[in-house]
Amino acid sequence: MMLGELISQLDQHEISADVLATFDPKIADAITQRAGNLSMSPPDFIAGAVREFVDWADDSQWAQLLTHMKKAEDPGLMAVQMILYWVVSDQESSSC
Repeated sequence: MMLGELISQLDQHEISADVLATFDPKIADAITQRAGNLSMSPPDFIAGAVREFVDWADDSQWAQLLTHMKKAEDPGLMAVQMILYWVVSDQESSSC
């Protein structure tokens, strides 16, 4: 699935569940927990986090993301995975 198409469908439960299923369970749980902490459903959190990245990422973040996408079998999914991984990693490092 192309990145734009995937982003536009992330707020759908089935699509976000499919994305979560691609993660290590620990990361998927962290994403679900973060959504709950913000009183959001996982699909709404996932969609919002990815859209926020698209709107606010700097050139360095985009360059890193594109590097990962170039190497991926499914570039759209890789992009969403990386963005969500960064969101969860950022939360973990800021809570230390």
